[in-house]
Amino acid sequence: MGVIPKSLKTLTLELQRLPGIGPKSARRIAYFLFTLPEERLNFLGEAFQGLKKNVTTCDFCKMLSDTNPCELCGDPGREDTTLCIVADHMDVYAIERTAGYKGRYFVLGGLLSPVKGHGPSDLAIEGMLKRVHQLIKKQRGGSKLEIIFALSPTTEGQTTALYVKEELLREYGNQVDLSRVAVGISVGTDIDYVDTYTLQEAIKGRSSL
Repeated sequence: MGVIPKSLKTLTLELQRLPGIGPKSARRIAYFLFTLPEERLNFLGEAFQGLKKNVTTCDFCKMLSDTNPCELCGDPGREDTTLCIVADHMDVYAIERTAGYKGRYFVLGGLLSPVKGHGPSDLAIEGMLKRVHQLIKKQRGGSKLEIIFALSPTTEGQTTALYVKEELLREYGNQVDLSRVAVGISVGTDIDYVDTYTLQEAIKGRSSL
């Protein structure tokens, strides 16, 4: 398609590589960027470069951060009695928005998925075990560290949870208590619209009234 300027075509093709952006969306974004003032484009370019220059990974929880340790790991007000295991950074952001969890986190870096070629070596297992060890040493009065699995209720999430659970039990046994976030019916949903699996999990995870 020679009618499209080479630079716009190149940018469009690169934008299509981003998740959730198809050819039409990529083309619209490319043309929109062309209409921006040059100083705005320069600012965007600096922002892209800053992703690699300024963003680091926390040694403790593997979160992306401006500092090492990250803001959450460096916060003395966080509780050391719970560790929430998540698949990626976006999960931490989602949980933090609820303002209902005050413990620590660890980011595995993905889920086990043979289809996508993600195996155990792609997960930060060694880092997780090290973090668990650090928090176990902080427990007092015979209390145990609670490890909360906040992984997606999919086959990949369940497979990952089982694998990580076995690694934790092999390394620490009865020094930790394991739990998972509740899975069930969303607030405001009619039961007859709920799929069978979700309804099964909701019944199994029922609580006292």
